[in-house]
Amino acid sequence: MRLSRRRFLWAGVAVAASWGVWRIGAPGSGRARHTPGLPDVAPAPLSEATAAALTAAAATVIGEPIDRAHYAEYYRWRAEHLRGYHALYEAFARDVNRGARAAGGRVFADSTASVRRAVLEPARRARDPESAWDRLRAAVGERSWQVYDRYILAEALALFARTDAWVVLGYRGWPGQPRGLDRYRRAPA
Repeated sequence: MRLSRRRFLWAGVAVAASWGVWRIGAPGSGRARHTPGLPDVAPAPLSEATAAALTAAAATVIGEPIDRAHYAEYYRWRAEHLRGYHALYEAFARDVNRGARAAGGRVFADSTASVRRAVLEPARRARDPESAWDRLRAAVGERSWQVYDRYILAEALALFARTDAWVVLGYRGWPGQPRGLDRYRRAPA
């Protein structure tokens, strides 16, 4: 039996679509979506200490004033609704807290900005290696920092670009944020 190109392509599309529905779950099936590259662990609520470490990392990477509550809400939602993010966030908090205690004796969220930047340096090296040694170190010993950079720090920068960057540019809020209804509740500056 010979297949025409058109039938072969349609068969490929049908197989890819069915695999995609099986992999991420059918819409409305209630199955949480798994993100490739993250552990396939069930979503769970985020602890306050982990949320504090994540928001401190976001503030350190961004380097501009941010609304920390907004970032904590972002991380909490992802941990509670997307598979793998809770385990990733807990591992990240454990690693940065270990690094901050070794450098300054405090947890990451309570450390100085210079200590936080030093602790996050392996993520920068993993993203932008300066030498062959950095590339080898990132590929062998600092593999988790590549994941942290991709799924935590880069997402924080993307969230900043969509939200708080508008405030830094001089706007009163970012697109989609209700400003008029909230302004009357605050005292004038």
